[in-house]
This record gives sequence, structure tokens and C-alpha cells, in this order.
Amino acid sequence: MSLDEFFVTGEPLIYAGMVAIVLVTSAIIFLLTYFKRWGWLWREWLTTVDHKKIGIMYILSALAMLFRGGVDALMMRVQLAFPDLNFLNTQHYNEIFTTHGTVMIIFMLCRF
Repeated sequence: MSLDEFFVTGEPLIYAGMVAIVLVTSAIIFLLTYFKRWGWLWREWLTTVDHKKIGIMYILSALAMLFRGGVDALMMRVQLAFPDLNFLNTQHYNEIFTTHGTVMIIFMLCRF
């Protein structure tokens, strides 16, 4: 098995996702650095024992996973609604199907 099999090339959805991840991560790092909030983030949120803040972080992570699973579901539905469009190839559809199931079961169902 070669290393090239682990990299997806030529898929615009993959490239758009990678660009979005880099831009959002860069924006968050820039804003935390610009407003000098690294210490505040660590002290007030990441190491808190306040039940209200833990609840807020819990809800935010649940919403993020719901969004992630929802995007997967939308991509699968587009492929099923328009099969001649070839929106997703067979391998990519199977990967999204598996990821959607994992995200919805582990990160959503197990929260409640």
C-alpha cells in the first residue's frame, strides 16, 4: 500500500473543506492572539469546574457535531436525489456514510 492512496486529489469538496479548516483555524488563532485571550481561555473555560460553563461547552460541541453530521447527511441526500450528477463517487459516499453514522451515534446519541 503506497502513501498516495491516503491522499485525496482532484476532489473539489475535499479541497474546499481543507481551505475552510485552515481559514477558520487561522482566524481563531489570530483573534485569540490579537485580543490576548489565551490565558483567559485556559483559566476561565478549558479548566473550569463551573457547571454553567461546562454546560455551554457541552451544548456548543453538540451543535458542532450536529452541524458536521448534518452536512454529511445533506451530501448523501444530494447524491441519492441526483444519481446521474455523480456528486460523490462510490468510495467517497461510503466514507461519508460511515462518518455520518459514527458522528451521529458517538457524538450525538451518547450525549443524551
